[in-house]
Amino acid sequence: MNLMTSEFYTTIENVLAKDERVVVILGVSGVGICVDLSKKFPGRFIDAGIMEQSIIGIASGMSVAGMVPVVYGQSTFMIERPYEQLKVDFGYQKLGGNFVVYGGSTECGTIGATHCCPAALSVLSVIPGMEIVVPGSPYEFTSLFMESYDNGNPTIYRTSIFCNSYNGSVAFGRANVVKKGSKATIIAIGPMLELAMRALGDEDVTVLYYTTVAPFDTAALQSNFVNDRLLLMEPAYQGGIMPQVLKALHDKKIKADFVGYPHEFITNHGYVAENAPMYGMTAEAVRKKYKELIQ
Repeated sequence: MNLMTSEFYTTIENVLAKDERVVVILGVSGVGICVDLSKKFPGRFIDAGIMEQSIIGIASGMSVAGMVPVVYGQSTFMIERPYEQLKVDFGYQKLGGNFVVYGGSTECGTIGATHCCPAALSVLSVIPGMEIVVPGSPYEFTSLFMESYDNGNPTIYRTSIFCNSYNGSVAFGRANVVKKGSKATIIAIGPMLELAMRALGDEDVTVLYYTTVAPFDTAALQSNFVNDRLLLMEPAYQGGIMPQVLKALHDKKIKADFVGYPHEFITNHGYVAENAPMYGMTAEAVRKKYKELIQ
């Protein structure tokens, strides 16, 4: 079990104990902890198996009834497969609900392209009202979840097997200024902060750390953008949140580049770390891209 998954179970057990409105629906089969928590919280911790579209519809009905649904499952099957239900049942109806997903982008890449979800940030960003949270550590997941789980809006929490060593506190909807510099602005989304700092921590750059993609912290970018140079680092398809960035910097001249997955199907089955050089997600590749950007 990865650290953020373990943190999810600890956090959700505490939330179930303190808030009787919360109901958890698992969209993944065979999770052993479900047995213990379903006994501890009868009728409020449900393993629904692999019926993803129906799960979203059930969750929306719970929300209408005044409950606070928390859906948990793998990224591909909780975002892309039931996308219509997320869009209509939650987005269109403006209902509150929580969707905690794991296995983002290529983290389940050993199983193949059907289990990869690099488009998540792109497709979710175009659902009006959808909130997107990308924590970079277990602590950040708990902090962000507890701050926003009952805010009445549909919210996706993209967890990851990769964790940053960054120890700053984070807040929902707010970006952190990790370091200040003058040659370029680096936007690091969630777990990409670790790579950003390994590659560029000793460079004269401003690093902005975003754990919330939507709502996007426009003010932080506007007040910290330097030298018309921007490097956007996403744990997803390159440029997935570029519309938000461009809207924030609509009156600026920008020279930009991207670190993330190319817009293609992930057909090389393997672990993220094994495939990192192929996709330019190494410190050396990021440094090279940065040097070209500031020329």
